[in-house]
Amino acid sequence: MLSNKSLTRLIMSIVLPGLAWACAATPVKPPEAFYYITPEVTYLHDRPGYEGNILGPLFKGDKVELVHLEESDWWQVKLLRSGQKGWVRKELLSPEPVSTAFFYVNEDNLPLRECPGSECLPLQMLFRGDQVQKMEEGERGWWRVLVIKSRSLGWAPAAALADSFEETQKQQARKPYYYVAVAKSKLRSKPSERSEVIRTFKFNEQVEKIGEAGSWFKVRQPSSNARGWVLGRDLSESPMILPRGQYPGKKEMRPYKQREEPLVEPEFM
Repeated sequence: MLSNKSLTRLIMSIVLPGLAWACAATPVKPPEAFYYITPEVTYLHDRPGYEGNILGPLFKGDKVELVHLEESDWWQVKLLRSGQKGWVRKELLSPEPVSTAFFYVNEDNLPLRECPGSECLPLQMLFRGDQVQKMEEGERGWWRVLVIKSRSLGWAPAAALADSFEETQKQQARKPYYYVAVAKSKLRSKPSERSEVIRTFKFNEQVEKIGEAGSWFKVRQPSSNARGWVLGRDLSESPMILPRGQYPGKKEMRPYKQREEPLVEPEFM
C-alpha cells in the first residue's frame, strides 16, 4: 500500500503535466489593436508621463491604434485621423466605440466664439450643415463644441444647432428674410419700445424672422447672429430703393408766367 507521501507524488506527476498543457493550449488574449478616447478632451504626449511635451489634443471618440505597451500606466498609440504617435494613459482608452453627441449648424453664418456669449471674440465662422460635437454645456444656453472639419474648440448657442443634417436643409427652405425699410430701426431685447436697445439696424440690412408677438417681429441678423425684437412696420419683404417715407427730390414747380411782349406803337403813313 502506498504511503501518503508516495500517493501525493503520484498525483502531482499526473496533474501537473496536464495543467501545463492546458495553460499552453489557452494563450493569454492579447490587447485589442484599436481603442477609443473616453474623456471629452485629453492630450497626446511625446513620452510616458505628464511631464512629457504635449503633441496635440485628443477628443472623445477619437480612434487610436495600439503601438507599444509599457508596464506603466501609459501606452503608445497612433491617432488614426492624423497618423501622429504619442503616449496616453491606458485608463483613458476603451476597446469599444464611445458614443458622442453630434449636431449640425442650423444657421447660414454662425461665429464660433472664445467664450459662451455673443460679446465674446469670434474664432472662426461656421456655415449651415457644418458638423460639431458637443463637449459640454455652459451658461445662458451655450455649448462648448468641437468642429469636426477643423478640430477647433469653441462656443456656440445651442439654439443654432440641429440634431440632423436634414433638419438644417428644411430650415433653409422655409427661412423668411426681411429687409429694414426705414433709415434706422432699433433691435430691442423685448417686444416693447421701453426695453433695452441691443443695436441699431441700417436701411436695407437683412434680417431673419424667427418669431412674432403682435406688431413686433423677433429677428436674427445673419452677419452677427444678434437676436431681438423690431417693429414689423420697419421691415419689408424685399429690398427698397429709398427708406420708407422718403421720396426722390423733385424740381420746384414755378407758376407759369406769360411772356410780356414789348409794346410797339404802330406807324402811320
